Amino acid sequence: MRRKIQSYLYFLPVERRALNVLLVLIGLVLAAPWVVRRLWPKAQTDFSAIERRIATWQIAEVPAAEPSESHSSSELFFFDPNTASVETLVRLGVPTRVAKTIQRYRERGGRFRHADDLGKIYTLPPEVFERLRPYVRIEGEYSLAERGAQASKTRFPAEVFPFDPNTAPKEDLLRLGLSPTLVERLLRYREKGYVFRQKSDFKKLYGLSETDYARLEPYIVIAQPEAALTARPAAYSSGTYAQEYSLKPIDINRADMETWMRLPGIGTARANSILKFRERLGGFTSIDQVSETFGLPDSTFQQIRLWLRIETPVFRKIDLNAASEKELSAHPYINYQQARLIVSYREQHGPYKSPADIRRIAAFTDESWIAKVIPYLETKE
Repeated sequence: MRRKIQSYLYFLPVERRALNVLLVLIGLVLAAPWVVRRLWPKAQTDFSAIERRIATWQIAEVPAAEPSESHSSSELFFFDPNTASVETLVRLGVPTRVAKTIQRYRERGGRFRHADDLGKIYTLPPEVFERLRPYVRIEGEYSLAERGAQASKTRFPAEVFPFDPNTAPKEDLLRLGLSPTLVERLLRYREKGYVFRQKSDFKKLYGLSETDYARLEPYIVIAQPEAALTARPAAYSSGTYAQEYSLKPIDINRADMETWMRLPGIGTARANSILKFRERLGGFTSIDQVSETFGLPDSTFQQIRLWLRIETPVFRKIDLNAASEKELSAHPYINYQQARLIVSYREQHGPYKSPADIRRIAAFTDESWIAKVIPYLETKE
């Protein structure tokens, strides 16, 4: 057996030489790739130009990051995350992009069933959720009895002072100790055009307890219904009303702080906010723009809308052919990325001939935004 195996492994001298040559060739083939890589390294392709173009496209497509709202400038009030608008959520201190995420979640059929469900929005900062959680009120979360008990526990500290239920702003109604649900019901009642003609009408407000009516009845001051649209009590001081002003329509592009403060529900802070917003815009182009003022409730805007007029045009426009990125982005309707694209297009294609030329910028596809911003643009020679 051993000899038989040896006979298989025995090679003639010619065969051994051939085997050695074959082994050498195999070694050269295996080493060839390593030798080639060392002697002739492959040239690296420069993708920097393509990467820069991709980055430019991404900037054009991705909206500007909204500035984080400061908790110190936000308000705190009861709200239902299933019905609150984006503007309401922003007033509460929710970042604008998160507020829009919540709106999209609801549009797709999502619903918050408990206050803790709001914390499951992964983009909502935990500190914001913890600050807002005590103010979440979800319709249907409690039974009627439980909601009544809950409302009595969470009411604002009650104060008493003279008030007109036809014109009192939301903040004053809460200060009177009325529950947030009852206040919202009263505001909706007024928005539909109904008025309280006498003290006893206030007693008929659904949900108002006998105890609350007895406590507030001595302080109810109702103007004559026929005079409701021409006069209102001026801001009160130390719980008493001052003189009455006869209201006239105001030019929203010229009215000063004192004129704004004569309107129902407009105090020093709100008048100052409206003036600051108007100055940043360069003037209002429509009455509805007043409602965009930060901190102005929609109920108050609807209350004063009857007296608002535009008699003076926009008083300040931006020159598209001279403005820098910083000057453009200072306008409330133009963010930094949009300003950058406007300046870049001007540098590449030359001066704009008219404000409508911004439609040529490929990234600007929102016609509603274009229509809103064009009145504030101009092209000088």
